[in-house]
Amino acid sequence: MFERDINKLIPHEFVIFALSKNKSPSDVTLRSAEWAVITQVDGHKSLKEIADILALSNDEAINLFVGLNEKGLIEVLSTDKREEKIVPESFFEILQEELMKIIGPVAPFLIEDALLAMDIEKKNYKVDRVPELIEAISDEITDDMKRVKFQQAMLNHIKGLKKN
Repeated sequence: MFERDINKLIPHEFVIFALSKNKSPSDVTLRSAEWAVITQVDGHKSLKEIADILALSNDEAINLFVGLNEKGLIEVLSTDKREEKIVPESFFEILQEELMKIIGPVAPFLIEDALLAMDIEKKNYKVDRVPELIEAISDEITDDMKRVKFQQAMLNHIKGLKKN
């Protein structure tokens, strides 16, 4: 595929793909990296989001997506650039308050460790990744009852973020 054809298929990194209804991954032989991409293609995540999840470079992701498209396994669902919402600082204050109710004064350190492990700063944290952060923090809460209580408390806050 020529570069101009690739740019036509993938004009930017926010392109969203969906699985093809005409062809199944079981119809072709796929490499492990291609399978990894297929498992993430859901009609909601952009190429960039999938690349980030799978720790792929932009070029690697584009090559995989182009190859899967040529095999007829995925198709472009949307090329609209959507504006990614950034989490407001007030959310992190709420997160810290809720977590402190559950585990006490170590809460700020747990949040910072989770953000560090995800290699993301608060000022650039995208709303779409909040559930991933909550899950990472929840994994550190050893008491099942406390973990569920924390997740339930955060659920309404997450819903509020997605609406704004």
